Amino acid sequence: MTKLSREYIDSWKQNGVIVIENFFDQNEMQTIRGDYERLYGDKGQLTPNLTDFSKQFDIIDVLPYAGSVNLNLISLHPALIAAAKSLLEVESVHLYQSHTWAKFTGFSNYEQKFHCDFGNHTLTVPSTELASSTVNFLIYVSDVTAEHGPFEYVPKSVSDKILGERALLIPQFDNERYEQLQAAAKSVLAPSGSLIIYGLDVFHRGTNLTGAHAARFSMTVSYKRSGNDSISFHSWQHSRMRDWSLIIEHASPEQLGCLGIPLPGSKFWNKTTLAQKD
Repeated sequence: MTKLSREYIDSWKQNGVIVIENFFDQNEMQTIRGDYERLYGDKGQLTPNLTDFSKQFDIIDVLPYAGSVNLNLISLHPALIAAAKSLLEVESVHLYQSHTWAKFTGFSNYEQKFHCDFGNHTLTVPSTELASSTVNFLIYVSDVTAEHGPFEYVPKSVSDKILGERALLIPQFDNERYEQLQAAAKSVLAPSGSLIIYGLDVFHRGTNLTGAHAARFSMTVSYKRSGNDSISFHSWQHSRMRDWSLIIEHASPEQLGCLGIPLPGSKFWNKTTLAQKD
């Protein structure tokens, strides 16, 4: 898949969410699942703890990863870049978030309230202009059934009717409308390699894993229009000690450009900078 169909784009504009099963090749996903098992698999053998909500974010890593080339490049997959450009209707995009995320039954209480993610991505509210918004991807690395803590969301067309047009917060102590959101929620049960695309103004939540010794492996990846300074999450260059070699040596110029690395032909590249790049 190199670009999204008109049907997907129209659904995104109306409901703020798209679910595409088997978006990624299973050969790619098999390698990545192996990385997750090696990096995080031992975390699942623990005494159940459902009282601590804070541990739900404990098993998260940030690009670059101590895994395979596939794991390091999946968030820069050409199909993701093409999808982000199509949905934002722009020519150039920037990757500003990439996480691996492992969850295990009993490791933590993963149950969340419905919320919108904008507070983690911007100091303002989400823009009403499409090109100044974001595209958030949730990649299912492992199969997700009802026992694996599926992602739940409420289509924007529905939440707007319940809470008011473009509502971003749920009124405090408004149990009646919260119950209406719960009743309208959709649970994404899908195989490994499936992709959930959602906006910053979509009400969604995480749910608990209930299967015995169950694990849910996923990635969260976010894109914005290049040059959009109102949106941010990671500073990729926050430490010189992080090993970017797998990405630098295997990524295409377009993939590197999504990280803010100047493209070939840029005035940045001259005799001095080329000599220093190693």
